[in-house]
Amino acid sequence: MSDSKRVGIVYRLDRPGGVQSVAISIIKGLNRAGIVPDVIWDVAPDPHLLKSAGAKANFRHIKFPISTLFIDRLPDSLRYLAWIANAIDAADYGLEYDFFYIFFNGFLVPDGTSHLYYLSGRPLLPQLSNPPKGIRGQPFALFNWLYRSFLRARKPVYEYHKQGNYVINSHFTASLFKEVHGVDLPVLHPPIDLSQHHFDSRDLAGRDTLTFFSRIIDYKRPEMVVELASRYPSMRCAIFGGLPRHRMTYLDALRKLAKEKGRADVVFLANPSRERIRLELARTRFFIFPAVDEHFGMTTLEAIASGAVPYVHDSGGQREIVNDVRARFDDGDFYSKFERLAQAPDDQLNDLRMRLLDRISSFSEETFIGKILSFLNESESTASIG
Repeated sequence: MSDSKRVGIVYRLDRPGGVQSVAISIIKGLNRAGIVPDVIWDVAPDPHLLKSAGAKANFRHIKFPISTLFIDRLPDSLRYLAWIANAIDAADYGLEYDFFYIFFNGFLVPDGTSHLYYLSGRPLLPQLSNPPKGIRGQPFALFNWLYRSFLRARKPVYEYHKQGNYVINSHFTASLFKEVHGVDLPVLHPPIDLSQHHFDSRDLAGRDTLTFFSRIIDYKRPEMVVELASRYPSMRCAIFGGLPRHRMTYLDALRKLAKEKGRADVVFLANPSRERIRLELARTRFFIFPAVDEHFGMTTLEAIASGAVPYVHDSGGQREIVNDVRARFDDGDFYSKFERLAQAPDDQLNDLRMRLLDRISSFSEETFIGKILSFLNESESTASIG
């Protein structure tokens, strides 16, 4: 691989998150190959985010028609429209690179441009085919009609690009694209840096915390963890993860719920440091993840790698991580199944977490980097032959 290759990473890295973790792993792999890529977006990367991961990247500013920081503050229906307006052609912006790793499907590249789209979510249109009933659903229905009728041909933000090169983050999301677009996308699961996570197989008895760790947002359903904690008052409870400023009212609502449920002692941590996350996961006995149809679930990997016993919703990409049905629940058996897990002897729980640790070794960062850089190597070989 030539260290003179210009590589662009098309995504925002100003805050932590699952997709951001994937992008950072790619940057780390490129750095090892002697390449310092450009992060291409309208918001500069958080230098602390890169430094803490040991990753080095430059920043190439592009000006979207609508600022992504402004889009963050919009309701969902308007956000969908705004991202259509933000579909851009790399050629129009003078973005000439040897290779692009792209995490935004509205970043359109000219034919013949070496690239890889890394998808981490579902196609949009199926979500809008069954909009909420009543007034709440009207903006979604209007957007669906506008997009299908006028916009999708010129601004295919929510479409599979027939000339595009793709991988996708889970078999669950791949099945959705198969259903909608009739394509079989190769799956490349997100990575976990196992070297950063350690636990002693004898430490289970000293763990005392019920933990929710993900973005603190309504569709992840952290309120279910508050409800669960109210039934186990002797167990410490911690809810932490990424939280943008415009979501602070939701965190306030969770704090209020905790007080109403007699658990004013729940620890809430918005945007904690990596060190605090490490310390909290080291105390976690049960990692609770109630989100339905999660696309994959990077924080579940981190929790398992840190020695927590996961308890996750039986849907989406979580099934690909937690392959033991004892640690998955439906809404109807959320409390009863957890009671059985909570009452299980330590030796059984320890066996479960060791089996899951072995399971997630296939998602290691080293394996991921080797696979993701192979696309860049193949493009270089093709260019040499040409």
